[in-house]
Amino acid sequence: MSKNQEYALQYADYAMAQMRRYGIPASVTLAQGILESSNGQSRLARNENNHFGIKATPSWIAGGGKYGIYPDDKPNEKFCSHDSVGDSYEHHSRFLKENSRYAGCFKLSPDDYKGWAQSIEKAGYATGGKYAENLQKIIEQNGLQKYDRQVMQEMAAQGR
Repeated sequence: MSKNQEYALQYADYAMAQMRRYGIPASVTLAQGILESSNGQSRLARNENNHFGIKATPSWIAGGGKYGIYPDDKPNEKFCSHDSVGDSYEHHSRFLKENSRYAGCFKLSPDDYKGWAQSIEKAGYATGGKYAENLQKIIEQNGLQKYDRQVMQEMAAQGR
């Protein structure tokens, strides 16, 4: 089993819970977690439970949010610190949902992982190039779409 698959198995329940709550494809959330946290092994993931590379905004800090300081695009950037990985997943969803530049994503179907990946890239989630392409590759090589299908089937069964 690959490191990506191990990560997906470990955190699929979190990603599917977020999909049920916010309509964000579990596959995209997992692929972002895999990419942004190096399968949960990055310093940010290990020290701060931050699996999505989300920086601490002035409002996060003003609201009492904890943060760690790490070099990224610039030295000494502040990144959100979470009490648990589950909190990191919830913060990631709310970051997308509450940030108007991602509004286009939420017009897409929750199982349109390609559309979501492209929309997230267009909205400027990551500074690196080929972000959507990298997410899609991770999703397809590891069969992460199965988590989207599982949630879509549940929701259909509940008439949602």
